[in-house]
Amino acid sequence: MGVSKTIFGEIDSEPVYLYKITNKNQTSISIMSYAATWQNFEVVEDGKKHSLIEHFDNLEDYIKTPYQVGKTIGRVAGRIKDATFKINDASYQMEQNEGENFLHGGSHGLQYQNFSSRQISNKAVMFSHTVRGEDGFPGKLEVNVIYMLTDDDEVYVTYGANTDHDTLFNPTCHVYFDVDDENISQQQLQINSDKFLEVDDGKIPTGQYLPTEGPYDFKQFKTIGKGLDQLSLLDKHEYDDTFVVDGHAATIKSDKRAVDLYTDRNGMVIFTANPEDAQKAAKYDYSCLAMELQTLPDAIHHPGFGDIVLSKDKKVAYTNKYKYRKLD
Repeated sequence: MGVSKTIFGEIDSEPVYLYKITNKNQTSISIMSYAATWQNFEVVEDGKKHSLIEHFDNLEDYIKTPYQVGKTIGRVAGRIKDATFKINDASYQMEQNEGENFLHGGSHGLQYQNFSSRQISNKAVMFSHTVRGEDGFPGKLEVNVIYMLTDDDEVYVTYGANTDHDTLFNPTCHVYFDVDDENISQQQLQINSDKFLEVDDGKIPTGQYLPTEGPYDFKQFKTIGKGLDQLSLLDKHEYDDTFVVDGHAATIKSDKRAVDLYTDRNGMVIFTANPEDAQKAAKYDYSCLAMELQTLPDAIHHPGFGDIVLSKDKKVAYTNKYKYRKLD
């Protein structure tokens, strides 16, 4: 029980620290200072360890992967249309790092930063970083990310921030779940949602909602593979979609174990991927499912999507919760 700290590697001549929090059940989470990354989520069942999330065992793979595995994404997750926005009639132009649009906080986003870090209790670690107007955002933004593991096998991830200028803040954890050794297609997914976002060809929300029907209907448990089969009938082969959620957002499970996801915001992006094997990914053979809890993407352009404006000298905190359950 408690927290251990080791050096995981080095970036820009700075050490990258890896913390491991272990509870009384021998459940553990590992998180590292680079990108405040959730590196592992491991449980012990009948004396055997099982990892519940996609992870790498070396820093180099985290740096080079385009999949942002386990990283803190921000200051704004998702896409911003045309890489522009307004706050109080002031216009801001960011870099266009995905076509004409802006993706995941830009090329200097939180996912590329080595955070300062410290243990704050025997079950929690805090990561801190300050960004100063990179990629076109206004203002200095001080960000804290706290990971906590309870003895009830609950992982809390809390994102806090304050700023000296009105700006945007909508971070997420780009965690990929794989709760069993079987192919992800055999795992079951439930999403407590009756609508998801319509997007254009650039994956930018149109502002319209679509009903969760057919391949998008996960109101009852359904294997991810069945959903992908239904998608293929629409000539689509991957999930990269945003569901409108509230509270208990979703559950992913195998025959042996489940993880329940909770959020105090209104969106969850799911994304099928295979970060470790590009050839399999090209054949739509997926190893994991990203489940990203956040405010709905491009909310700055859609008033009904939620408020991601962080006002000067105000503080905000968002919390996502992930609960592991062993199934009988």
